[in-house]
Amino acid sequence: MNKFLTITFSVFISISLMGQSSINDYSTLPCESMRSDLPENYNTKSRSNSFWSEDFNGGLTTANGTWTTSGIWKHSFATTNGAYSGGTNPFTSTSYSNGFMLFDSDSANTDFSTMTIVSSPIGYTGELISPVIDLSGQPSALLTLEQDFRFCCTNSHTMQLSVSTDGGTTWGNPYDLSFGLAVNTAYSSSNSGYYSFVNISSQAANQSNVKLKFTWNDPGLANSHYYWALDDIGIESLPNNDIKNESSWIYGQSTYFAEYGRTPLSQMDQNWIVGCQVSNIGFLDQDSITLDVDFGSFSASAIYDEDNDGSPDTLLADSTKIIQIDISPSLSSGVYQGTFTLSSSGDQSGGITFDNNTQLRNFEITNDVYSLDGIDNHPSGLEFLGSLGTNSFTDATDGLVCGTYYPIKQEEILNSVRVYITNSTVAQSEVILYVLDSLSFTSGLFSNSIYTSDLYMVTAMDVNNGYIDIPVVNNSGWDPINNTSTWENVTLGVGGYYAAIELYSGGNTYDIRIIDDRTVDQPFWSSAIWFPGDQAYTNGNAFAIRMNLGTSVDLVESSVNKLHVFPNPSKNFVNISLENNLPSELILMDISGKILLEKKFTNSSKINLSNFNNGIYFLKISNNSQITTKRINVVK
Repeated sequence: MNKFLTITFSVFISISLMGQSSINDYSTLPCESMRSDLPENYNTKSRSNSFWSEDFNGGLTTANGTWTTSGIWKHSFATTNGAYSGGTNPFTSTSYSNGFMLFDSDSANTDFSTMTIVSSPIGYTGELISPVIDLSGQPSALLTLEQDFRFCCTNSHTMQLSVSTDGGTTWGNPYDLSFGLAVNTAYSSSNSGYYSFVNISSQAANQSNVKLKFTWNDPGLANSHYYWALDDIGIESLPNNDIKNESSWIYGQSTYFAEYGRTPLSQMDQNWIVGCQVSNIGFLDQDSITLDVDFGSFSASAIYDEDNDGSPDTLLADSTKIIQIDISPSLSSGVYQGTFTLSSSGDQSGGITFDNNTQLRNFEITNDVYSLDGIDNHPSGLEFLGSLGTNSFTDATDGLVCGTYYPIKQEEILNSVRVYITNSTVAQSEVILYVLDSLSFTSGLFSNSIYTSDLYMVTAMDVNNGYIDIPVVNNSGWDPINNTSTWENVTLGVGGYYAAIELYSGGNTYDIRIIDDRTVDQPFWSSAIWFPGDQAYTNGNAFAIRMNLGTSVDLVESSVNKLHVFPNPSKNFVNISLENNLPSELILMDISGKILLEKKFTNSSKINLSNFNNGIYFLKISNNSQITTKRINVVK
C-alpha cells in the first residue's frame, strides 16, 4: 500500500487501539525479511540505450576512469558470508562474471570462530565515487543500477546516491537507494529482482563535470550488519510522457487501510475506498490524469484533483501523488477481480509507455471466512508468500506468538481458527491459540484472552494438508447421566481482536512456520509478533491465520476424552481428573520440552508445584484411549 496511508494507519492504530507498543524490529537480533514493497521496474519498452554505463570490468579502474573508495568497499566476485547473511543467494547481476562492488559490513562484523556477530560491532561507513561523467547536451538523466542489499538494525541507516556537478567538490541533496524499505528487508532476486532507477535530471542533466557517490552510512550506531552490492550502473534519457501506477488498493472504510483478502458478509463495510499512487517518471509534466477501476460488477473513476475544485490538476515531472475515491458497491459472496488503470493526456492506451499504468487487485466476500491473507485468490503470477516461525529468531524457539488483527463490525460467533503452515513444519510441533483484544496482545497479557485453547500437537496429516484447524469452543456443562459435554462457541463483540498462535518447537526439535502472505503490502500492525520475554513487534505482513465465523460445535463428547485440570493457574497444587477409569501416565514438561515429572495414575492425581518457578508448563496425559496435552500456568 502507499506510504502515506501506511504511516497514517500505524499512527492511528497504535494510539487508538493498542496502547504502548513498538513499531521497530527486535532491537538486538537481526530478523527475517518481511516486506516486498520494492520499486517496480522502469518501463522497459520506453528505455533508451544507456549513453553512459559501468559494469566494473577491471575492478576500480575501468574504461570510464578510476573509481575511488573509502571504508570497506571492494571489488568482489562473491556475496557476503557473515553471521546473519551467510545463506544469502549469490548476486547474479547482468555482468556478475566480471565482478561487482560490495560493502560487506556483516562479514566484517562476524566472529568466524563462532559464526556470530562480534561482541562490539562496528558501525561502518564508506563511499564509492565515480570518475567524472560528461552529461552536457543531455536534457534528462535516468540513473539505473542493479543492486542487492539488506541492512540492520535501525531505519536511520542510510544507503544513498549523491550527485556532484563540480567534480566532487560539493554534493547535492542525496537520493535514498533503499526506497524507504524497512530494517531487515532484503532487496534481492528472491523478491522482484535487482533493478532500480533514480531520476537525477534535476541535478545532473546538461552538466559536464558530474560525479556519482554511493554511501553506506551507519551514523554512530555500531550495529551495521549485512551488505550492499552494486553493478551495471547506467544513465539514459527519460521518455517525454510516462506515468506509473505505483500501487493500487481497495479496502473497507472501517479496516484502517488494511486490505482483507476475505471478508464475511456480516463484517462487510457499506462504504469502500479505491485508489492508487501515481508517479510521473517521464520528462514532461502530465495533465488530465484519470484512474479507472473496473471490478466487472462495479466500477469507479477519479481524476487527480489535489485542490478539490472539480478540475484535473497537473502532475509535475518527478513527483508522486495519490488518487482515490469513496464508493458504495453492492456486493454479494464471491471473488472480485479488479483492474486499476491510469491514463493522462500524454500517456494513453496503446502508447509505448502504457504498460506500467495498470495494477491488478482481487478480494473475496464470503459467508463465514475472515482472512487478511488473499492466498489462492491473488491475480495470476502475483502471489508472493513468505513465512515465519520457531527457527526465525535465535531466542524464540519456544513461545513466539504470531497474530493477525481483525476488526469486528457487528457481534459474531467464532467457531474455529485455521492456520496455514509451511511444508517444512515438523509434526509434533505444538501451538496454542489465543483470541484477545489488541491492547492485550501488544502488552503481552495473554491471560486476558477471551479464549485460550489447549496445547495442540501438529500431526503429519496437518503438515500434508498445509494447515491446522483449532476449534474455538468452551465446555458449558456436563451430563453425568449420558456422559456427554455441552459445548458452545465464543461470541465476539464489536471491537478489534487478534487471532494469535503461540509456537513451540522443543528447542528447534519440531520447528513450525506460519505462512505470511506478502503479496499486498499491509499496514504495520495488521500482523505482528510477540517476542517471548520482550514485547510486540510489527514483523509479518499478512499471516495466514483465518477466522471461521458462525455456530459450529460438536455437542457430544465421549467420557474418555474428559480431562479436568484445576486450579489453573496455580501456585501450589494442581489436580488431575479423568472420567475414563483407565490406567494413565502423566508427564510434566517445561516450554523447552524438558521432562520435569513422570507419574502413573488411574482416574485422578495431584501434582505439587510449590517448588516450580513462575511460568508456563505442559501436562501430557496418555493412555490407550487418548493423548492430551494441557497448559499449566504457575503464578506465585
